[in-house]
Amino acid sequence: MSTADTSTREQRINSARIIDEYYWMLLRHLHNAVSEKLGEPGMKALAEGFRQYGHYRGEGIRQNPQSLAEGRDALSLLRAWDIGDILLVHPDVRLEVEGDPSQTAVRLPGVPGSDYFASREGGEVLATYWGETLAGLAAGYDDQLSVSHPDIAAAGSGPLAITWSYSGDTLNSATDAPGDPFDDAAASIRLSRRTFGVFAALGMYVYRALTHRFDATGEELVRRALYNFGLERALGMRKQAIEQGLPINFQNWFDIIQQRDPNSNSFVFRGDTRVSPGVFQVTCTYCPCAEVWGEEGHDGLAFGYIYDMEVHRGLVEGFHPGGVVAWDKVKTRGDKVCNFRFSIPELVTKDDPEWAQQSI
Repeated sequence: MSTADTSTREQRINSARIIDEYYWMLLRHLHNAVSEKLGEPGMKALAEGFRQYGHYRGEGIRQNPQSLAEGRDALSLLRAWDIGDILLVHPDVRLEVEGDPSQTAVRLPGVPGSDYFASREGGEVLATYWGETLAGLAAGYDDQLSVSHPDIAAAGSGPLAITWSYSGDTLNSATDAPGDPFDDAAASIRLSRRTFGVFAALGMYVYRALTHRFDATGEELVRRALYNFGLERALGMRKQAIEQGLPINFQNWFDIIQQRDPNSNSFVFRGDTRVSPGVFQVTCTYCPCAEVWGEEGHDGLAFGYIYDMEVHRGLVEGFHPGGVVAWDKVKTRGDKVCNFRFSIPELVTKDDPEWAQQSI
């Protein structure tokens, strides 16, 4: 299975930006579904999900080998930062920091996510998202760490300064500024994988908070948001195919995904891929999302299966309404690999695999 070219720093950054946009896309659909149906009580549950998600991120950075080797302080937190969000908002994709291990300020030219929401509704969710995520992250990282920042505008526009303060011992702390993960191919892959894995955690903790408070209605709203997240991606792909005069089939769906999605940085596939106009067959052996969901055992994998079901349906049905989503193995049901078996029955031929011909 071919993958996107990420041999240069610019290509690695562009690949990471694709994953980063997924955060804001999913955030928009979660906000829209919850605010429309549940109003203020629903938004409070959404905020609780963001805080739990932030706490998960803080614990992850706390347990990062770099943090264990260096010790914990305000600068060490940023040297071990987990995903691309605050990196990618800066034009040269490097953190601008001021201060020392006891107190470090990060100055961002804009609120991460505000570019995505500039032409879309729902940008007011960024204030809640960042306020709760940062608070949860500080608590998860260390009891002696605190975070402060000015109020984030309702639409998330304008610059943002985030100040991290650490009250613990910093006498022997390093004072090096955060490095550039995109200069090194392996570091870039690690960052992209963690970015995708933490994205999986965002949906999981929001799902947990909403179903805890609203049960079946909470689940239905998350399912709707996940489907619409996949649908938005698929409609963009369909539009690209039509503009290029390409037939709406799996060959072109696959080619466009390869152009738009950073598979080389995040997932590992093995060589039983088959793509024809009517068939998409592939085996995924490593998935950073399933890795994160698996940390939560049965409940995490149960959410992951909902994600697999709704997002992949949106991705396929939004591109071709006749698409059928199936798999004979999937990690979120406890299998070692994901054997994806998608088909468009009206385009399946006798040259396609037997499993696909059974659908016609």
